[in-house]
Amino acid sequence: MKLFKKIAVLGMAVVLLMGCGTKVLFASELNFAVIPQKPKNQIDQKKGYFDLKVKPNQSQELTVLLKNTTNKAVTIKPKIATTTTNNGGVVEYGPSDKKNDETLKHDITDIVKTESKITIKADSTYELKLKVKVPKESFKGSITGGLTLEEEIDKKSQTDSGSGMSINNRYSYVVGIQLREDTKTVKPELKLNKVGADQRNYRNIIAANIQNIEPTYVNQLKVNAEITKKDSDEVLYKSSTEKMQMAPNTNFDYPVELGKGEKLKPGKYTLNMTAKSYKNEWRWTKDFTISGDVAKKLNEKDVTIEKSYMMYYIIGGIILLLLIALILFLVRKKRKKQEEN
Repeated sequence: MKLFKKIAVLGMAVVLLMGCGTKVLFASELNFAVIPQKPKNQIDQKKGYFDLKVKPNQSQELTVLLKNTTNKAVTIKPKIATTTTNNGGVVEYGPSDKKNDETLKHDITDIVKTESKITIKADSTYELKLKVKVPKESFKGSITGGLTLEEEIDKKSQTDSGSGMSINNRYSYVVGIQLREDTKTVKPELKLNKVGADQRNYRNIIAANIQNIEPTYVNQLKVNAEITKKDSDEVLYKSSTEKMQMAPNTNFDYPVELGKGEKLKPGKYTLNMTAKSYKNEWRWTKDFTISGDVAKKLNEKDVTIEKSYMMYYIIGGIILLLLIALILFLVRKKRKKQEEN
């Protein structure tokens, strides 16, 4: 029997803004429908997410209609999360293990509050309320995040796949949230932080941390990276990626792959990197060092590197010879003793 693990993250209500965009995925299968009720201060009523023009210290209540058209009750766990940028250069609106960037001044989880768990009765509608409290001080750019509506899984409904594991069907929908005091465009600004050897999916990479220090989206981001030995012009590793996006005040580790089966080598290196977003361009040059200990540790974990077991064979052979010699010594000693007797 094959194991089917259906993890459906069915929908991400999002964004394509003039000068600050986000992506959107619509649910194709869900046990409840999600209908955000746009308030008067919605900047564009046609958008499927909340994009609100607010004032300092403003209090507001938002409503999201949740319709259950099935013949059984549905339990949902609403969660508010700030936007993050994953290591693939994609903006995410759901809960994340990533720590907030040091430049983030306003975390939307402190601004927008809602219930932690609700139950929608069969064939009925529930009005989920979001309480918004805008910071007292004025802010520029955007405060962004998302409302994740995840259906709670009934353990009894989890069926055994026949291989000793259960099938876990998870359903969720994400509604984007953006708060702005005005619609003025904020010029993006990127920084290059730490560069060093790392691993992704048990494969060696050079990771370069790119940081968006402004409260605005960075769209259509293109990155080119080249790595050389320090004081050398020979390019050892290179990478080029287009159509990435960064959320306001976030960072991510851009990967430069070494190639299948290639080992990290200790030494001093230089990264030359260019990042472009429309008319904005950034260029960085940064030296970094890979120590022998780090290289050895990562090389041992890289699943693409062929491991040599010759040393183990040699050690095993030596141990075997010593055991044979010990056995022969004991046999001869016993025979000698028997002869003397």
